[in-house]
This record gives sequence, structure tokens and C-alpha cells, in this order.
Amino acid sequence: MNKLKIMTPASVSFTLLFMLSGCTSTEQATTTQIESVAKQSLQIPRLKHCSDIDNNTINIDPNTPLTVIVHGCFSSAGKFRALSEVYDLNDQQAVCFEYDDRDSLETSSGELVSALNQLSKYNPDQPLHVIGHSQGGLVARRALTLDREDKQTIHSEHIKLTTVSSPFNGINASSHCGITSLRILSLGIVDLICYAVTGEKYQQIPPNVDFMTTPGELSPLVSQHLLIKTDERNQCRRMDENQRCIEDDYVFSIEEQSNTTVDAFSEIIPITVEIGHVKIVGNEVFTPTTLINILKEQQLLLTKDGINESEQARLIDDIYKNYQATQ
Repeated sequence: MNKLKIMTPASVSFTLLFMLSGCTSTEQATTTQIESVAKQSLQIPRLKHCSDIDNNTINIDPNTPLTVIVHGCFSSAGKFRALSEVYDLNDQQAVCFEYDDRDSLETSSGELVSALNQLSKYNPDQPLHVIGHSQGGLVARRALTLDREDKQTIHSEHIKLTTVSSPFNGINASSHCGITSLRILSLGIVDLICYAVTGEKYQQIPPNVDFMTTPGELSPLVSQHLLIKTDERNQCRRMDENQRCIEDDYVFSIEEQSNTTVDAFSEIIPITVEIGHVKIVGNEVFTPTTLINILKEQQLLLTKDGINESEQARLIDDIYKNYQATQ
């Protein structure tokens, strides 16, 4: 039998801070018709255009599929501004769901359910595609499951899910936050440290806790789950001027991203790629070519007619260069 390894509060704090630093409302919506451009102006709590600008009004075309992007922890809607512009480039649309990443995952996913249902209330036939990166994938999938604690259920009958680099099997670095005996022996110090580092979700992200071992079944209204896992070994997030890696891009192992219940969904499309945790979705340095190509292959991002492949690549690079120049 394995012996329980007791760590001091200081060592627990160091481990969590080092490892977790990389993981990357119910009000009534209001709407105004903008007939001249055939769009709706909606105010739905937590939904916004993908920018850091504090403007919670989204303008959407109800006759066009809508992608909702859910960021990971220590991130924001603004980190996906360029990706949303790639959708715009192809005459499609994307908005972001912004939430407090220190909240309980049940709370955040409940807010996402409410937001998606309000979208469906105004446009019941509009196809919705939800993309969640890292912790955002946990939030997105939980929102679309049956038997939620808050009893909310998704209403959209046209919904697809994509998760990217999400730790569905739990985060190994947070293991001590889920060991009851260690939490008791520490007289509550472990709880305080775990809460300080991760917020209210600290008892939901370790391996072998209920949130991970019983993730729930996806609603039958979800027609597809594109599950993108990233093999992040030997990947680099930032290099110096001599092209030497000064910050790696390894956050979660394939084991942390693999959960038998999640993987068993009948409409799942599993894809594993060798790429870093941040590089897959792009940042101030990298254009997320791999992710964009996967979305195109799965018909979740359609190339605009009249633009050949090389021109499309150039336009996307320009979008990311402009984004990178503002960071």
C-alpha cells in the first residue's frame, strides 16, 4: 500500500503556485433589433465580444451559426480577440464567455448554461458551437451535462462542443487539495493554501474527486464533442533571441487530459496533437495554425468562398500580427 506523503504547508504552496500558474448571472437579457444590418444587439450576462473592453453588448446575426469561446484560468476574453477575428474574416461570428476563474466550476458552468439558454430563447434555431480551452473546457462540458447540481439543463437543439487541453482527469499538482486526511492533519492550513492559490474550485480540480470521477453524461442535445488533447512534452512557450527556450509550454499531461467517462461519449471525435498548452490557442507570439486547421477539417470554421488557401493563411497571419503588436 502506498504511504501518504505528508507535505509541509510551505511545500504545498510552492508546488501549487508553480504548477497551477500555467493553467492557462441570472439577470434577464435585453435585446434591440438593428434592422439595417439584420443583427440583434443583446445584453446577456457573461457574454461579450472577445476583447478586454468592458462592453457587454454583443451584436449577432441570428441567421448565422455562433461560436462561444470559453477561456481558461489566468486568461480572459481578450486573449481570443484574434481568433474571433478569424471567424469574422470568414463571414462567421464568435463571442466570448467571460467568468471568474476562481469561482466554483459548478457556479461558472451554471452561468454558461444560463447564457446559452438566453441565446437560444431569442434564436431557437441558431446552431451554437462552444469552444473551451484548459479550465474553460471543464466549464463548457459541465454546462452541457445532465443531472447538474443546480438542475439547469441546456435548451439548444443545435449545439456542438470543442474542448482543448482540458484536464478532465484532474490536475496532479493539486492532489493535496483533495486528500481529506492531509487537510485534517494540517488543521485547515492546506485548505487555506489551496483556496489562496485556486479559489473556490480547489476541491473540484484534484484527481479522484467527484467532479473528475463522475463528470456526468453529456446532454443528448449535444451532437458532437471534438476532444483535442495536447501532448505538451518538450514544447516551448517563449524563446530568447538565440532561439533557446526560456519558458516551456507544458502544463497538463495526456493522462491528466484523459477521462474514461468523457472519452466514452458516443459522438466524440478525439484528436491528439504534439503542441504546447498555450501555443495551441495562440498568444502574443504564436498564430494557432494547428487549431484553426482542425476546426476547418471538422467544418466548425468554414473558409470564405473566393479566398484560396495561401491568401487565407496570409490574412490570418496579418490578424495575429496586428493582435501581437497591441500586446
